[in-house]
Amino acid sequence: MVPRCPGEGAAFDKPMNSGYVGGPRSGFGEGRQDASSGRSWVQMLNVGFAATNPCHLYPLAQALGTLGCPLAYYSGYPRWRLPQPHPEPIATHSARTLVTYGLLKLPERLRPRSRTLFRWQDRHFDEWVGRHLDGRHDFVHAMPGQAWATFRSARQRGVRAVLNHATGPSRHWVAVMRPEYERIGLSVQETTVYDEDFWRREEHEYALADWHCAASTLVRDQLIRAGVAADRIWVVPYGAAPDVFYAAPESPPRGPLRLLFAGQVSLRKGLVTLLAALGQVGRPEWSLKVVGAVADEARPDLRTYLGRTPVEFCGAVTQARLAAEMRQASVLVLPSLEEGFGLVVVQALACGLPCVVSDAVGAKDLLQHRANGSIFPARDSGALAQELLFWAEHPRRVSGDYSWRAPAQILYDSSRQALRSTLAQPQAP
Repeated sequence: MVPRCPGEGAAFDKPMNSGYVGGPRSGFGEGRQDASSGRSWVQMLNVGFAATNPCHLYPLAQALGTLGCPLAYYSGYPRWRLPQPHPEPIATHSARTLVTYGLLKLPERLRPRSRTLFRWQDRHFDEWVGRHLDGRHDFVHAMPGQAWATFRSARQRGVRAVLNHATGPSRHWVAVMRPEYERIGLSVQETTVYDEDFWRREEHEYALADWHCAASTLVRDQLIRAGVAADRIWVVPYGAAPDVFYAAPESPPRGPLRLLFAGQVSLRKGLVTLLAALGQVGRPEWSLKVVGAVADEARPDLRTYLGRTPVEFCGAVTQARLAAEMRQASVLVLPSLEEGFGLVVVQALACGLPCVVSDAVGAKDLLQHRANGSIFPARDSGALAQELLFWAEHPRRVSGDYSWRAPAQILYDSSRQALRSTLAQPQAP
């Protein structure tokens, strides 16, 4: 049985410092009259973000706040666990999230199924956000599976709903991954959160969404194929925290190729393709370091590795340790079968590390082939082997601004344009 957590989290008990005068809704760019001074002013964009865990929405909200944009963050994490500086105000409802992630540390046989835990967490959080949503937002961002009640409330309060996609439509995810799960004797719908009940909720969320925010052109194209209008989709990539992920001043590491894989080792991450590529090149002087927890579903594939390149499994590490590993490596490899973006790619680039990714990784948008990385066809171990040989012969460091500053500006500009186009539409009599 899944435990129940009584009580509500902290909600907004003070008006937000949003610049609103004379009513709960007014348009961006509209001339308004300040009641106290008689001067006209231009209202700033006002955005809300809701997520059970910090994911990509939290640093995006932080960066948007630096543009002077009034915003609010509805968090399933407690305030003390969120990195500084905090976007203000923050409303927290964290009990179920803490219980969920605490139970996930236990062996699977000793706790409820992951699907049960995440549904128990996500749906209650969604309902809580819906009850506490501030009607002064111009937009509210929420993620699939956590947005139905939030978006119903947004529609009632005149707030525009943005479904924020870290990955593509779940039916696409299932279509890609079903053969992999069946290959090892598992059912994708029994193993993951995706089933008919999830899809019914997702359809409601899509129907209520005014806009969609995609992490990459890959996700954008998947949404279009699923029937979402192209002009209702914003593409906003991810960034990296510059105080953690930064390049070392030294030249590229000398010596044999040092490969790095970062992320949870699951079937979706395609590590078996990388291992097969290493088996083909047969380079005992190379090394592969795998940073991230290993899911049980991936272990059968790991046991089949017979290559000569040594592989070290480090388990989960801190962000600071991950950044240090990136500064010491020669190349990051992300051979995923399905990856809406791939945060580790932009983090690696920020550390000066070239990235070799499959064409199923959304962060390929950031790469110029064989300039700051390489792109190869997913599942094609031979093509990956060729790219590894190229980087062994052409070691280098890359440079560029990979912080959250540019993504925040893209979101700000897209939101402003969308709001202006909405306000320009003729009103119904």
